[in-house]
Amino acid sequence: MKRPFSHIVILSLTFFLLFSCGCEQKKKETSEERSERLEQAVADKFAKRRAERIKQCKDNAIKIAEQRVDSTLIAQAKLTSIDTTGRPIKPLKPDLPEITPPKDSTEIKPLFEEIPDTIQ
Repeated sequence: MKRPFSHIVILSLTFFLLFSCGCEQKKKETSEERSERLEQAVADKFAKRRAERIKQCKDNAIKIAEQRVDSTLIAQAKLTSIDTTGRPIKPLKPDLPEITPPKDSTEIKPLFEEIPDTIQ
């Protein structure tokens, strides 16, 4: 005959063993260990903040440099005018020609003395 008592004993021993291992106390920290941990945390925060400030300073320096370079390039572009249209320059006006007198010096008179009547 099986004993039902043995199962209950095994289960209770297993539960007690797991419960006693789960309730193990934490190791208490000494004041020296705590101060070292705090110093390390402060040093880590300081290093992180310093890295953020250096990155922010670099970004600001780059923005200022870009603005100065852009303004310098714009000023130079305004000073130099380059014609990019490709059109030829406007030609100069020619000199006035010399007026030569006509070779024929006869007097000017009408071609017909009377106007002929075409209706007649």
